[in-house]
Amino acid sequence: MQLLFFAPALLLSNVLAENFQAPLQHTIPSFSTNSHTPHDDVHNFNTNTIPHGITDDPRIIHNQTFDYIIAGGGLTGLTLAAKLVSEKKYTVLVIESGFYAWEYGPKIDDLNTYGQVFGSSVDHAYETSPQLVGNDGETGLDKDIRLVRSGNGLGGSTLINGGSWTRPHKSQLDSWEKVFENTGWSWAALKGKMDEVEVPRDPKTDNITAGSLHSFDAGCHNREPEKGKVKVGARDRGYGWSPLIGALMSTVKKTYSGVVNQKDFCCGDPTGVSMFLNTLTNEQVRTDAARSWLKPILDDQELSQYITVLTGELVGKVHLDNGAALRMGAKWQAKGVEFGVHKKPEWKWDAWARKEVLLAAGSTISPLILQWSGIGPKAWLDAAGIEQKLDLPVGYNLQDQTTTSVVTKPKESGNGQGQAAYFATFEEIFGDEAEQMKKILNDDKELDKWAEHAVKGNGFPDKANLLKQYKNYRDWLLTDKVSYAELFLDTDNSTHFDLWNLIPFTRGYVKILDNDPYLRSFEYNPRYFENILDLYGQAAATRLARQMTNTHDMKQYVDKEQVPGRYVPQGANLSQWADYVKQNYRANYHGVGTCSMMKRDLGGVVDSDAKVYDVKGLRVVDGSIPPTQLSSHVMTVFYAMALKIAESVIKDAGNT
Repeated sequence: MQLLFFAPALLLSNVLAENFQAPLQHTIPSFSTNSHTPHDDVHNFNTNTIPHGITDDPRIIHNQTFDYIIAGGGLTGLTLAAKLVSEKKYTVLVIESGFYAWEYGPKIDDLNTYGQVFGSSVDHAYETSPQLVGNDGETGLDKDIRLVRSGNGLGGSTLINGGSWTRPHKSQLDSWEKVFENTGWSWAALKGKMDEVEVPRDPKTDNITAGSLHSFDAGCHNREPEKGKVKVGARDRGYGWSPLIGALMSTVKKTYSGVVNQKDFCCGDPTGVSMFLNTLTNEQVRTDAARSWLKPILDDQELSQYITVLTGELVGKVHLDNGAALRMGAKWQAKGVEFGVHKKPEWKWDAWARKEVLLAAGSTISPLILQWSGIGPKAWLDAAGIEQKLDLPVGYNLQDQTTTSVVTKPKESGNGQGQAAYFATFEEIFGDEAEQMKKILNDDKELDKWAEHAVKGNGFPDKANLLKQYKNYRDWLLTDKVSYAELFLDTDNSTHFDLWNLIPFTRGYVKILDNDPYLRSFEYNPRYFENILDLYGQAAATRLARQMTNTHDMKQYVDKEQVPGRYVPQGANLSQWADYVKQNYRANYHGVGTCSMMKRDLGGVVDSDAKVYDVKGLRVVDGSIPPTQLSSHVMTVFYAMALKIAESVIKDAGNT
């Protein structure tokens, strides 16, 4: 058996991190089934006996007791672990289904290889259930199954994402407090946390290729970068910047004169066209969550004594006890977790928590762990053969976005590097049809119909509270003028727009299909495009990308359109674009809401401290708890969430 401990990665100027073999930390005693510490003998437990570092051997973890157990070693899980370990008095176990990714080399390290690890062991590649879009029947077709990319390994999806670093609108985060009654959750409360995370570099003073159009406002970033963890800066491939970036800015401005371009997307008003920062070092190496949070702990001899990371194991369920819980005013208390790779006794194990169990396995898996633990809708649990312990709407309110592309070959004069995003408002996306679509959105009867359809399709427990969400989104779009869609331009010697509707009204669900957590049989059903606004919004955004490419200053740099090309005729109406979109979209991999943080009577699973209702010592801290989508790339918000909730965990530890 082998317990691993990371040595520092070697970074060379203009060279990606070299591979290395993690050395053996220390000799592990041979395994014995009689050598485990019983979980009920915690008062005699010696923290010095806990193995620390990284291991893939579950036998040395079995029946051990830790102060905190974190299910999931992704963005939020490792951030939580780092903050708890920094107190230097709590032992933390992180259980991760994947492995460490340093030795995979450029396919992880280099943001420019985005997509090359899709389908590999670093990608969960979850499948949706067959989607109904474009079908006349009552069931979807096999060809309408979509893949949902999700990082598998220490760092989670920060291992495989594009590394874009933006923040949402102020009004969106403010609604988490005002609409969903989450005390202390607002832009003002989270802005400092988003600052605290980062180590920002101003592109104007950074050592990058001259001529970029990045914008950087120091007031919107960490004023004490030496205290930050995640390095962010300009992505630079080392050759000239494409004129398409500036051409997009001027084309949008000529199309919609009120648009303000070239501003910092971290200031709480992400609209218009701008370049942005990415999660990478000066040497252009990806700064994933493991590199940013875990590695500094493992490199610190003192801090490393407080953390144990178990890789290659699935958390199956949370052990719940209702004896002690009743004495503390709760219905259940989390005592630990079962983990393993198979339901056979010799392939599943237990670990125990003195203080709390923290689920950070992501918006797909965390709700499933709760359901396998007996927490969730009774009908779903009964169908899977699980005895219900607590009735909460776990797995409802799934909100995912959809993506389509417009790709054009540039002329030689348009070649070069660079990425920019156009965050477009509702009016800009729909153009001449904006007033017509506003009438639909302002029609309460239409919203009522969408909500009723979503509830019948298991998207949300009740219509009245879903309508509150819909009206909040309507206020965002029509009153606050938040960004409705993002048109993401990559100019790496191409003119490639990926674009997505940021604010979907469709609601889906995720639910278990079997009582064996290690079989991992579940249904992920985002129910894409189940109302006319989501479909036509995606269609209009795709149409706008073509329009931008072929008008004003962009037109001079582009040659033949490759996607959608002849499949959508020039001058096509919105209905024709919708027909194309229904057959040519993909998931955007940004699902949220499946353990929503909101008041319980609004449909919440966790409260404003991320505590599962009626359970002592159990929280959910990941992408499943945001009650809404946001007009942003989500890393900044998820990091801030983890920091804010870590403060609550530490405060509660001091009160016990």
